[in-house]
Amino acid sequence: MSQPIKQIKNRIRSVENTKKVTAAMQMVSVAKLNRIEDALFALRPYALRLENLMHNLAGLPKGGPLDYFKKSSGAGDIALCLITSDSGLCGAYNQNVIRAVEGFLDKNGADKVKLILIGQKGLNYFKSRPVKIINSYLGLNAKFTQSFGDKITAELKSLFLGGQVGSVYLVYTYFENSILQSATIERLLPIELKKEKPTEYISEPDLRSILEDLVPQYLLVKMRLVFLEAFTSEHAARTISMKTATDNAKELLEGLLLLRNKVRQAGITQDILELTSSVEALKG
Repeated sequence: MSQPIKQIKNRIRSVENTKKVTAAMQMVSVAKLNRIEDALFALRPYALRLENLMHNLAGLPKGGPLDYFKKSSGAGDIALCLITSDSGLCGAYNQNVIRAVEGFLDKNGADKVKLILIGQKGLNYFKSRPVKIINSYLGLNAKFTQSFGDKITAELKSLFLGGQVGSVYLVYTYFENSILQSATIERLLPIELKKEKPTEYISEPDLRSILEDLVPQYLLVKMRLVFLEAFTSEHAARTISMKTATDNAKELLEGLLLLRNKVRQAGITQDILELTSSVEALKG
């Protein structure tokens, strides 16, 4: 009876250690989530107003067209920028965006799509697939820096304006709330103008000059927003995943403690029965 008890105690010790790790990772993810969530919610209204202003100005007769709004001469090729995580333990976060990319490849043809991969998980998956990878960026660990966002924006602009691709798409995870995040595919270039009637503006200097400064700024802000959406979603997914793992460890631990007590009680009962039998045998 001592051997099962020892095995159960080893399992209890192992589950307790696992629960400590997952609980600690949950607290770290919550702290990171709160910090980046504030930055995301602060940027969203600004990005929306900037986008509306750009669409209104570009929709005016004197506003365009700029190269950012025209179809490129990239022979129909598509640049697809995919944002995944560098590490795991974040539930279905990576699987959702990878599944969205697979659907995009099936729809548009893998031979027409060129990938720019951000995150180790995306690279691990697509490096063995029959699709061209232009570039990959690793080691961000869901930490956004403005310099990196500017670098990616410049690369995507260069591919489009240089005629290497006909369009640029982004695949990332949109943060709806701490529980719900959704994989999103969005076209970055060429910019599609809204159909609403634009608001009239009095501009100084001319409208085209303003747009030539405004559109690149819009693209920078847009990419910053996309990164914050993706990284906030990653921290939220990891928080939920670690909370679930911690809850499962608690449930498993309760079952093991109950089993240990039952085995210990069975051992005590067996010892009492043997002692009683021995006493009765001596009396007889």
